[in-house]
Amino acid sequence: MERDDYTAVAKSLHWLIALLIFIQFPLGWFMDDLSGLQKFQAFNWHKSIGITVLALMALRLVWRLLCPVPTLPSSMPKLERIAAHLGHSALYVVIFLVTLAGWSMISASDKPSVLFQSFQFPMIPWLHSLSADDKKAYAHLFGEAHEFLGYLLLMFIAIHVAAALRHAFLLKDGILARMLPRFGGSKTPVAIMILPVALGFWIVGSSPAQALEWSVNPQKSQIGFEASGSGYTANGTFNRYKAEIEFDPDIPGQTVVNVLLDMHSVSTGTTDVDQTLQSADFFDPAKYPTAQFVARSAKLDGDGKYVLNGRLTLKGITKPISLPFSIDIKSGNATVKAETVINRFEFGVGPESVAGLAVDKNVKLIINLTAVKLTD
Repeated sequence: MERDDYTAVAKSLHWLIALLIFIQFPLGWFMDDLSGLQKFQAFNWHKSIGITVLALMALRLVWRLLCPVPTLPSSMPKLERIAAHLGHSALYVVIFLVTLAGWSMISASDKPSVLFQSFQFPMIPWLHSLSADDKKAYAHLFGEAHEFLGYLLLMFIAIHVAAALRHAFLLKDGILARMLPRFGGSKTPVAIMILPVALGFWIVGSSPAQALEWSVNPQKSQIGFEASGSGYTANGTFNRYKAEIEFDPDIPGQTVVNVLLDMHSVSTGTTDVDQTLQSADFFDPAKYPTAQFVARSAKLDGDGKYVLNGRLTLKGITKPISLPFSIDIKSGNATVKAETVINRFEFGVGPESVAGLAVDKNVKLIINLTAVKLTD
């Protein structure tokens, strides 16, 4: 039996996807104008919502195949019915393409991506494993495609909305009402009025308290490591890095940290050791020029002490690490001390021994930062 109305699942997916896309466009337009961690967070929300739209579209397509949509009225002219089918198909295709292009761009980018500020972002394996130069080329290609497809999608949405309003207010043929929810057994365009209100509440309700932003003073800060083996200890530092930190002791759950290390800048003060660390067996900066630590949320672990749980990406391998740290804040200045131990074998760094000398698999990361508060 032919349906004269869309199913509740189809309606829910339609309006949820429409709402997320409605959020994506203004977010995509203004996020480039932000700076620091606000920009980092906005980009990650855009990425997270985008891949959610892709997943929901896949679910919607499956549901559409399982539960065919209601047929168009026989009174509608044939050419108009063909145009409607082609328009819907084009809209589906462009939504899939713009989200896939965005996902591909993310997978080929060296910028950190965190799913909904909390989880490791899924990557397309073959893109994520490319060399740095190939990634850069693909990221640019998919970035251009994503932008073009975004404007194409905006055009199709405008056509789709115009057609829906024409059916609702000029033709009054009930086409739009088939996608509207039922209230008290009747079909009503009340959803058109509810959606903007719901969007406003969603944005306000989902905006967390903003933590304080800090600027690290590189002259008074140091990110380094300590490695031991056969009775010797080597200490090294990274002379070039970028650190973005957002932290408030009153709301540690809103902490965001993004640290990017330039692996070419590693220095131990010993030329032979530095050359060894630059080799393919160790850091291999020719292939992996940066290492990255990204974290969201800290937990209180005593007076002035916290634990930061994040992910370290080194030589293209990402692993979770826990970073205990202490912080002392006085007159808008903060001193941070942190230490943790990682297993270098988990990141493919170095052999078990060098020149016959055994090297411990555990390496201590040592971080001492001095930062000044930027926001209140």
